[in-house]
Amino acid sequence: MKMRKGSMTLFAWLIILSLVFTSCTQAGEVPVTGGTPTQMVGQPTTAETSAAPAVTTPEATMAATTAATEAMTPAGTEAMTPAATTAATMAATTAATMAATEAATPAVTQTQAAGAVPGSEATGQLEIYHWWTAPGEREAADAMFAAFNDKYPNIEVMENPNPGGGGVNQRVVLQSRIASGDFPDTFQTLGGAELKNYVDSGVLQPLDDLWQELNYAEVIPGPLAKAVTIDGHPYVVPLNMHIQNILYYNKKLFDENNLQPPTTFDELMAVCNTLKTAQPNMSCLGLGSKEKWGDAFVFDSILLEEIGAENYVKLYRGEVDVSADPAYRTSLEKFQQLIPFINTDHSGLTWDQAVGLVGSGRAAMTIMGTWAICAFTKGSNWQPDVDFGAVTFPQEPDRILLFHPDAYGLAVNAPNPEATENWLRVVASPELQIPTDVTQGGLFERTDIDATEFPDPIRQELQSYVSENPDMLILDQHGSIMPAAAQTAYWDILSAFLAQPNVDSTIQNVASMFTTYSVKEESAWYTWP
Repeated sequence: MKMRKGSMTLFAWLIILSLVFTSCTQAGEVPVTGGTPTQMVGQPTTAETSAAPAVTTPEATMAATTAATEAMTPAGTEAMTPAATTAATMAATTAATMAATEAATPAVTQTQAAGAVPGSEATGQLEIYHWWTAPGEREAADAMFAAFNDKYPNIEVMENPNPGGGGVNQRVVLQSRIASGDFPDTFQTLGGAELKNYVDSGVLQPLDDLWQELNYAEVIPGPLAKAVTIDGHPYVVPLNMHIQNILYYNKKLFDENNLQPPTTFDELMAVCNTLKTAQPNMSCLGLGSKEKWGDAFVFDSILLEEIGAENYVKLYRGEVDVSADPAYRTSLEKFQQLIPFINTDHSGLTWDQAVGLVGSGRAAMTIMGTWAICAFTKGSNWQPDVDFGAVTFPQEPDRILLFHPDAYGLAVNAPNPEATENWLRVVASPELQIPTDVTQGGLFERTDIDATEFPDPIRQELQSYVSENPDMLILDQHGSIMPAAAQTAYWDILSAFLAQPNVDSTIQNVASMFTTYSVKEESAWYTWP
């Protein structure tokens, strides 16, 4: 496998939200959200450069994107919801470009789907877009490509890394390329509402034949399969699972004060009250609100215990009237009770800086996803089960894991569909997932991989629990049951509540948001368990 740097334009100045949730950034540092792309092995030749999209200034690219989008936006979108407008615009763009290139695009045949060409003989090129550029992520991307090279050494990879956590920058770049009719072969995406938006826009091809060939539905948890299945068809191959609702704690501090890690809200408040006396200068719960989704993580943990798994799903499917629901009101009231125990500078901190508060002894606990393990080990030089411990939170009334996957699919009009399907076969394999997931911080999405492949006891226990209880997975705030536009608006509301807590007005704002973004209609696709 040869590596080649693809041409792309970076929009660092456009990044308005850094959803960095999988990087091993140094604790106390701001995660990478822009700047120069990671340099890859090899440089493009003159011919390659001429074939690649031209590099322009951000201003020129933005103008071109806007013009293309306006030209292809279907009439009547003014009356649509924000989510529907985005999908309609992308769908119109895709339809136009498909019509122009359909005759030249080879069909994906059944023989191709069966993978008849041995890996050592397969040739061609593969253009991949991804956002794994931060420390820990970059190493995981290298592990992915090494695994692919082992199987398909003669397929040339054209790698396009897009700095910016959670794919924020990548979405802008992809929209520009799709608007111009220049489709990559494959790109990283999340499951859930983000995937649905790509599917509704006609950007991805269904992968029914490939999933059947791999027998994939039999080796991954059912809720994960549903998170990447739209209208009955799987559209991507997931390579990991990230768990959102994990409470990390200073193990030595807890041992010194004879404390047990809390698994319910009442236990959490009891620990905070004890530590307020024992450690008056220490925040009980470290939080980074700068990216806002961290606030939603904390609230979700409170809400899940109060409302239960079934109603949690119904809520984000828009089937609960929050204005009349006592459990939602109680969850906000409990959230308000926790505010005095949160670090006062949370609004200016990112998620990894909140982890750093625990590692530096300025906070006792933090609620964050599996990716925080790497932040502790790399940023604070703390070792799991020695310096810090972790429990899923809450564990009542049931031990539910809120999750999201990273995944890859096959783009419509992919220039190299056979190479792309070979890539997806490797993505689905233990040979790729073990080195990649161990490095990057997630869990294996395959339940047939031994949990002892992980070096830390935290993920070993989580992986075993998922394998034994696959139906206990529910999409989280990154996977998103709600449409993407509604999700970000929801984060804004919860962050505003932390700054100026008002239960009544917050409930009204949430109810209004559900109506404005047609959450009930847009989220009807998701089913659980």
